[in-house]
Amino acid sequence: MTGQKVTKTQMLDLLGRLANDDGFRDRFEKNPSAALTEAGIPPNQIKGFPEDHTRPGKLAPKVDFENACKRLNNQVGEECLCMIIPGLRLDFGDHN
Repeated sequence: MTGQKVTKTQMLDLLGRLANDDGFRDRFEKNPSAALTEAGIPPNQIKGFPEDHTRPGKLAPKVDFENACKRLNNQVGEECLCMIIPGLRLDFGDHN
């Protein structure tokens, strides 16, 4: 993409539709730009995508999109886990 970014939420929604919605998949194969707009990605953002990313064509199998969605979901979880700061407890022993 030339400076255009899709949010993780947008990408998860798009991958979910491509993995589960046959009608959406058919529309995407015929007119990717219209399908992206249907999925909530603004047209001005789509215009910034490389031309070859918005050409009609045959999609990968549903399972490929399902796996990509799972990987992206796991990546989000891993990022959250990285933000947990371990705490040190230094009150060992009896303090009587």
